[in-house]
Amino acid sequence: MLRIALIVAVVVVGLLVVLALQDDDSGSGVPEATITLSGAEVALYPQADQGSVWYFSAPRVEYEPDSQESTMLNITDGRRTVDGETDFTLTSERVTIDRSDNIRGALMDAHLVEDEIDLHMESKGERLVLINQESGKFEVPRATMTGPDLGASVFEDMRISFDFTDFESGGPGTVGYSEFIVRSPEGDL
Repeated sequence: MLRIALIVAVVVVGLLVVLALQDDDSGSGVPEATITLSGAEVALYPQADQGSVWYFSAPRVEYEPDSQESTMLNITDGRRTVDGETDFTLTSERVTIDRSDNIRGALMDAHLVEDEIDLHMESKGERLVLINQESGKFEVPRATMTGPDLGASVFEDMRISFDFTDFESGGPGTVGYSEFIVRSPEGDL
């Protein structure tokens, strides 16, 4: 009797091992196709930037399940809010949100609402513009900043915080120049 029970136990364990090693093609996995949405409103709640919410309106959004990345096309109404207040807006022809909630693209335009500063961000070579949620910074290969009392400033390899208080740029072989507007106490130029 013991011998029969031992044989049955070995057969059951063997069957369980065989079943566990088989590929499961039942369709419960992640779809291989790109998921496309039209006329989408997207809200992003970055894990690394608690308290902020990003909102995007895009006529087309593509989601790649394998890489867990969303690509938004022709964004005309992007914005970052903190505690319900918009601190800057964002427009772009194409941006991708990765699985870490970072945003990257070849060309983006941001407008810092409080200081009325425009930031035109461009890729350079293979390096894309990166909005890094963890560091709270724009990482930009080439940037042009303009504003009412700022004139125009061009920077390469720029890293600047979302609130524009922490700034660094440059390095070997980079270019940077600024134009400042100086006003007299009487308000004349």
